[in-house]
Amino acid sequence: MEKRAFPFRIEYIFMLIAAFFWALGHPLGKIVLRTVHPFQLGAVNLIAGFLSLLIYLTLAGRLRDVFKISRRDFFSSLFLGVFGFFSYQIFTFSALSRIPASMNAVLISTNVVFITIFSAIFLKEKIFFYRIIGIIIAFAGVIFVTFNAGFTLNSGVNLTGCLFSMSAVISFALYSVFGKHVLSRNDPLTVATLALFSGAVLLTIFTASSVGFQQLFEADAYIWIIMVLLGATMIGIAYPLYFTCLKRMPASHVSIYIYMTPVFAVILSLIILKESFSWLFWLGGAFVLSGIILSSIFNRN
Repeated sequence: MEKRAFPFRIEYIFMLIAAFFWALGHPLGKIVLRTVHPFQLGAVNLIAGFLSLLIYLTLAGRLRDVFKISRRDFFSSLFLGVFGFFSYQIFTFSALSRIPASMNAVLISTNVVFITIFSAIFLKEKIFFYRIIGIIIAFAGVIFVTFNAGFTLNSGVNLTGCLFSMSAVISFALYSVFGKHVLSRNDPLTVATLALFSGAVLLTIFTASSVGFQQLFEADAYIWIIMVLLGATMIGIAYPLYFTCLKRMPASHVSIYIYMTPVFAVILSLIILKESFSWLFWLGGAFVLSGIILSSIFNRN
């Protein structure tokens, strides 16, 4: 009997593109942060991403879906923006301004592990044996990545940056867990659009009242191009591609491609930023990737 060829699906390309754009934000964001403040980058990123999503929803004829959502879920979606976009952008870009892009990408990827933990705490979901093992392995990897220059406080590692990165992880995990019921009742892209709107408004106000926008006004055109490009690709393109694939394919298949994000991010950071690390970083990265795969794929005893 002739073996069937591996079936090609366009969704595989879509997910690789989404993972690539999410990864690209780490090295390019690092470049932008040499000129502007993390809050300013976050505000521009969210505004550009929100406008990009509006354009997509309009062209796809789905903009009216935003106004069909129930009042309760409407305000719940806006509230989710506090965790998923407002605080997440503050923490992740504050981390990126202090630690290497590769390190931030690996630490951020542990959000899958924290989603598992918070689901058990807040939603009373069971954590099975392989997930527990995956969580332990991932946390061991976080330690190796964080202290890749040596297990001492004066090793040169910016612990504040690592703390910001893990705070971003916790923030996004809370967004995913608290929004689980809202996301299950509505189109996830509609919920994300509303959350993105509230996050963009809150971060713009927060930035104006804290650091202002002077650095943005003084930034060169290429910095603005990168910032707008990041918002348009990481949110405006990657989100619709991701949710489209999620509708057409099992979530377990789609999640495999998400694991490519930290891999792409490390490769891009090595190429663009010429970053280099000790063997502990690579060992930790392997532990983190193995841990998040175990904690998300194996859901049985």
